Amino acid sequence: VDPKLASNAYVSYDYADRAHAKLIVTKGKGFTKEKNKGKRGSYRGGMIDTSGGKGIKFED
Repeated sequence: VDPKLASNAYVSYDYADRAHAKLIVTKGKGFTKEKNKGKRGSYRGGMIDTSGGKGIKFED
């Protein structure tokens, strides 16, 4: 088994952690409003990883 597939654990990253901390306090319609408000802004999640290498190729 490929080591990447051995564990199905969630690996978070900085941008997702900050979004979670901001949205966890809101529920219902307020959540949707805050989520959409955050999506309207420009991306401020830090450097975007362009190194790639996260894909998994399966052989038939």
